[in-house]
Amino acid sequence: MKIEIERSETERLIIESSEYKGHDLVSLRIYFLSKENDWLPTKKGVTFRRDQLDEVLKALEGIKNE
Repeated sequence: MKIEIERSETERLIIESSEYKGHDLVSLRIYFLSKENDWLPTKKGVTFRRDQLDEVLKALEGIKNE
């Protein structure tokens, strides 16, 4: 699954699930629009195990409700 959230005309936040060495992962990464009109990943982002997703969501809800 892949979800794209537009940040600006030249930046997107891409959220996707993947697998690496038997681990189910979730990654959030900023992509930018290159001069060649391709979306490329930046170093800005985070990847965590899917089994940590509930904890991450709980933390985000806490920040949302501050």
